[in-house]
Amino acid sequence: MKVLADFKKLTSAEEKLVKWLQAGNRKFFRVSDSVPDGPSDAVTLRATFLRYLALGGCDTCRLPETGLQVAGAYILGDEKHSENTKGLDFEGATLPHDLGLWACQIPDPIILRSAKVKNLFLNRSEVKADITADRLLAEGSVFLREAKIAGEVRLLGARLDDLSCDGAALHAKGEALRCDGMQAEGSVFLHEAKIAGAVRLLGARLGGDLVCEGAELQAKGMALICDGMQTQGGVFLRGVKIAGETRLRGARLGGTLECDGAELKAKGTALNCAGAKIAGAFFLRRDTTVSGRIDLTDASLGSICDDPACWPDKIELDRCRYGAFLGNDAPTDADMRLKWLALQKPRDYSQDFSPDPYEHCAKVLREMGYGADATKILIEKERLQRLARREREARELSALRDSVAESLEGTEKLSQKTKVVFGAGWLWVARKWDRLLGFLVGYGRKPLDALWRGLLPVWAIGTIIFFLASWTGEIKPNLPQTQVHPAWVECAEWGARRWQSHATQVECFRAQPEGQSYPHFNALFYSADTLFPVVALEMQSYWIPDDTKPFGKYARWYLWAHIIAGWALTLLAVAGFSGLIKTDNTK
Repeated sequence: MKVLADFKKLTSAEEKLVKWLQAGNRKFFRVSDSVPDGPSDAVTLRATFLRYLALGGCDTCRLPETGLQVAGAYILGDEKHSENTKGLDFEGATLPHDLGLWACQIPDPIILRSAKVKNLFLNRSEVKADITADRLLAEGSVFLREAKIAGEVRLLGARLDDLSCDGAALHAKGEALRCDGMQAEGSVFLHEAKIAGAVRLLGARLGGDLVCEGAELQAKGMALICDGMQTQGGVFLRGVKIAGETRLRGARLGGTLECDGAELKAKGTALNCAGAKIAGAFFLRRDTTVSGRIDLTDASLGSICDDPACWPDKIELDRCRYGAFLGNDAPTDADMRLKWLALQKPRDYSQDFSPDPYEHCAKVLREMGYGADATKILIEKERLQRLARREREARELSALRDSVAESLEGTEKLSQKTKVVFGAGWLWVARKWDRLLGFLVGYGRKPLDALWRGLLPVWAIGTIIFFLASWTGEIKPNLPQTQVHPAWVECAEWGARRWQSHATQVECFRAQPEGQSYPHFNALFYSADTLFPVVALEMQSYWIPDDTKPFGKYARWYLWAHIIAGWALTLLAVAGFSGLIKTDNTK
């Protein structure tokens, strides 16, 4: 075991440090007022000597309760037997007190693998190599505030209270900060940090928050990697600038994910929260800019508070679950939410349509009290789903058409061509039916539309046609006994009772004593009586267009279409009310 005499000639800074400790000083020892530019006798502390003191090996210069605290020193790596331990090596060591290297110049690695310490301070220090602290056990926290580190900071599996890198400048070729599996009772602070290289917290567990407010992160590919991270608090990206993908795949957040004012840039996915569970709200407001895609596939969010001005160009929402839209900025009207949902994929319908995001958005709006907007969302979902289905059928039909080989002969070739022809016809009918169903009853979501979009216009058209038939005299009694009665037969053209004053056979019949008690024809009520199956105005029983007359023949044909349309439209409306056509499947 080394003693103080083993270090032979001490530098001037080392001699002053020994005297400082021997004098019982409790504050940190200031070697210089700033970070040294290089080694000199006045500022140099050897790494082995520093380790000797920090571990409490010097009996004549015992450490105070505050531990070893040094400011403004140049830490010279003097180990010769290994490049890995040339720097400040505390691997496996137990430091009885705090270790603080404030505003120091450290050109060689710092090794704290499996070490134990109270608190570690490297605030404002400049480290020119890696800091390796895998499995570090800190009873307190690790502070890298305003430190400049040109190497990787590794805290794999470390256990500590807080990790504070506020204002730090970390630069590494690969990962700048690697904290996979780290357990922190408190939070990780990257406030105003400038980091070139990836920040990794894979599977980390935090009792507090991940705070990156105002930080600048830049890396090739993924810049902030928090897959599987668990926090009792939230993740705060307020005002950050991140050039690279931000990943929280499968993360579990007890608080919120706040991206207000953030600038997220990536070639592909800028923010990846697929499978994440966020108990609080997801904030995307206040001039946030996202260059890239946001992936919320299979994510669970307490609520969404977003500003349309901050929406990305593309977002993935398949199987994403959220409780509400909150805040003054978050729109709750169907038009804006449809624009939001339309950001999922390009509208080329080359892939199968996913109805899930539309269904869930409608469910949330309905639960918030916006029933009409929810219905509008579902109608658009049905339209897009049917359109995607027809596009898929068209592709299948095209493939079948291409598969009809010229070498086929006889019945086999005829059978293939028949399938293509009938398939094309069915596809045309299906598309027209989809449009008609959407227009008339909103695909069953708005059954009342069948009244004013279908029944009322048909009623008006029928009224006009039947009025013209009556006006031209091309309508006749519908009762068989009336049609053979002399009062009607003898009023025909050149009949015994037909006078020049009678313009039509109907007028002549109405002038007869036998016809004066016959019900008058009313085109409005006749159109209603023949259109609505549930209405019996007795007008249809007495009158019918005369198909022996030119216009009456066309009016008779229209009457059949009029009756069929009435049955079809009425059944659609009734089906919507009775549940045969589902009007709300968001419950």
